[in-house]
Amino acid sequence: MNSPKTIVPRSEGKKLLSLPTREAEQLFQSYGKQLQLEILSATRNPKAREQLYYLVPDCTELIQESPTEDVLQVLDTMLGTGLASVLLPCLSNDQFEELLDIAVWRDGKLDEKSLDLWLFELSECDRDELGRFLRELDIRLLAALLHGRIKLQDEHAALLLESGFLDPASNAIDYVDERARAISNAIWEADYEVFDMLLSELFAIDTEGDVEAELAAIFDAAQADRAERVTERDKEAGIDVTESELMEKVDLDSLDFDEDEEDYDDYDNE
Repeated sequence: MNSPKTIVPRSEGKKLLSLPTREAEQLFQSYGKQLQLEILSATRNPKAREQLYYLVPDCTELIQESPTEDVLQVLDTMLGTGLASVLLPCLSNDQFEELLDIAVWRDGKLDEKSLDLWLFELSECDRDELGRFLRELDIRLLAALLHGRIKLQDEHAALLLESGFLDPASNAIDYVDERARAISNAIWEADYEVFDMLLSELFAIDTEGDVEAELAAIFDAAQADRAERVTERDKEAGIDVTESELMEKVDLDSLDFDEDEEDYDDYDNE
């Protein structure tokens, strides 16, 4: 009797990427979930891994059972395009929190440019999914990030806030850039209560005697909260890594994808 053929995950990933789409879908879906996950993990090129996720009708379960760092590598290739909104809804709430803890912090400090890109991608998501993610965000930190880009101009802003008469199109709100306007509109459409909370936090910052000190305090508090989450997460996983080691794991520039990139190009041109 012939022994079952041993499947090598990395080689199988290359094979799947070389097949016509329908044939690749049928073959990948014939595998058990554990083997699918092993193939995904062995495929180190993020673009190629993305294509493998699409070989199943709904990749939510595979996304949620993949290491967050692996999913982040895939999403990172889409930042700024709006395309990440296709896979973002597949994340669990815990994955989303962990992803942001990795993606928008550099050496323990908030990377505002990176967070702005992630907010843009979130604004492109289905509004129900965006509402779910908004409830996981630190609204005070979000207000600090958007401070100076979304401004309450009306002298009666406090009364308007209390009355609930403000919406993104209100004359009392001024936007410095269109991305801030788009983010504001998306938050309003997803959850108007979060929108009101955001405006209230913006107003609270503006009424502080020392705005810069208040912003610094918000960022410091967010940094401390994030450090606590990372420490607790690592403790639960039984690992002990430094911040620099954590970031190196998802530094796409430090990885060599040349061989896998060629495989992806072949698949893409099918």
